[in-house]
Amino acid sequence: MTRPLLPSRVLKTAKVKITTKCNRSCDFCIFADGAQGENMSLELFARILERLGTVPFRQLHINGGEPTVHRDFAALSRLAAIRLPDRVMVLGTNAITLARNQRLLDVTREVYDQILIGCDDEHGNYDEVAQVVPLLRQAGKTVVINSVLEAISSSHLDQVAALCDRTGAIHVTNHVHHIDVGQPENRLGGLCARYLDQHLMVEIDGSCYRCFNAMAKEDSEFTVWDDDFATKVFSPRTQHYQFCLKCHEYADSGHQMVPASAGGA
Repeated sequence: MTRPLLPSRVLKTAKVKITTKCNRSCDFCIFADGAQGENMSLELFARILERLGTVPFRQLHINGGEPTVHRDFAALSRLAAIRLPDRVMVLGTNAITLARNQRLLDVTREVYDQILIGCDDEHGNYDEVAQVVPLLRQAGKTVVINSVLEAISSSHLDQVAALCDRTGAIHVTNHVHHIDVGQPENRLGGLCARYLDQHLMVEIDGSCYRCFNAMAKEDSEFTVWDDDFATKVFSPRTQHYQFCLKCHEYADSGHQMVPASAGGA
């Protein structure tokens, strides 16, 4: 009997947006709708985990909005850890809720391997981050603090860097991604090199994009409801996303489509 061919590519990250609710309203954010946002249902989240279980990938990144304000954050997190026990668990958060809710902090320390924290003047969460980061580091967690350069003063930048020096957390900075702030449009040639890294993003309605920073609903390529989901995750893409024109991370890979195998990358 012929053995089925196994996919030769592996997703680096599957990023699931479990909510568009947030306890902050940052001007630069396009992923959250404040208190007016929506939560992903437990049923849909379970479906996503089922689908992700059919494809090889390395880390599951739970994000939002602010994922810790989801009413079922604890249940969703534990379900993911049970269903996908061999994946690296990553949480994207502003740490505000974690500083104020011991139960959610305990769940985070129980389930997640890496915690990525946005911290700058827009978030206004310096006190909460200073409280939470040492506790996460004491629990052996990898902590990465990300500051948007357009949204942080030099004094606060120094403050965050000093916190990371004391605790062993990692401090990274970046520019606002794929938002029109007057920058010229990218000259699009081949697909973005980040796309070739195979990041999958799943929206709160189950629509999917093979880009870590996806944002345009009309650019959705497929959904977790599709019977051929696993095939579509690794099928070639020959078109740019609309937001590639303005994304700060766009880098021409020179490829017009995703290579069919890792050997062709």
